[in-house]
Amino acid sequence: MRILASLVESGPITVDIKMRGTNPNFRAAGFTLIEILAVLVILGVASALVVPQLGSRNDISVSAAARTVMADLMYAQSYAITNQKTVYVQFNVVGGSYSLLSAPPTGTLQYLRNPLKTTANYTQAFGGNSGLAIKNATLLSASFDGKTVLAFDQYGSPLYWDPAMNGGSGGTAAMVNGSIVIKSGTLNMTISVEAFTGALSAQ
Repeated sequence: MRILASLVESGPITVDIKMRGTNPNFRAAGFTLIEILAVLVILGVASALVVPQLGSRNDISVSAAARTVMADLMYAQSYAITNQKTVYVQFNVVGGSYSLLSAPPTGTLQYLRNPLKTTANYTQAFGGNSGLAIKNATLLSASFDGKTVLAFDQYGSPLYWDPAMNGGSGGTAAMVNGSIVIKSGTLNMTISVEAFTGALSAQ
């Protein structure tokens, strides 16, 4: 009782309690809505600038073009084996295109049909805008022992076609060295055709 009496006699008791909600110097951890929105805007602008650049990179374009050419050559080889007949692939470096033919390129050309578009001749153009064109790439060279026509016989073996053979009527012979060079921007990629087997590689 004496302790209580002494506390009462000493006057009122004051307690200094600082509430977090009323302290002007207190700041909760985290981000404000404005900060989050600012980050989202920056990410959106960055993606708009970077994604188109990724889509137009030369290495992507030249690799895609090489895969298309290699797929067409493998189709020509498979077609020759399946149908037991020689298939010809005529490259036009000046015109930037190549065609798959069912007969030697003399007189009227006899095209294979493109399986992706059965009503169209099997011709691929570089730098075109159509759905089947090889975009953002150019054909620099195509040489098969110095000739521009590659052929696959019924066994799938690579040949070259020479219009000067057989007295000017044309003919085929076993290919030893075959290469196709594709360019996109400053990058080149060479597709090599292996002798005897016709195996393809790109580098």
